[in-house]
Amino acid sequence: MNEAPASPPDTLDPREAAILQTLRSNAGKVVTRTELAQAAGLRQHPRRVDVHLVNVRRHLGDGHLINVRSRGWMLPR
Repeated sequence: MNEAPASPPDTLDPREAAILQTLRSNAGKVVTRTELAQAAGLRQHPRRVDVHLVNVRRHLGDGHLINVRSRGWMLPR
């Protein structure tokens, strides 16, 4: 039995919304993992932001969130 792929979430949780807001307010600039973790209130391990970025990427659609290798992420202007 083939299952349909999970659809993107209609709404983002508060941490994901904070990450997206930070990216939008810095459009065209690279935002580091640490900056995104701080914006989302993720104080334990900064890599946790990656999980939330997956949902932000699904929400935005392919090609909108750009990963700048070894530096961070950005949204185009």
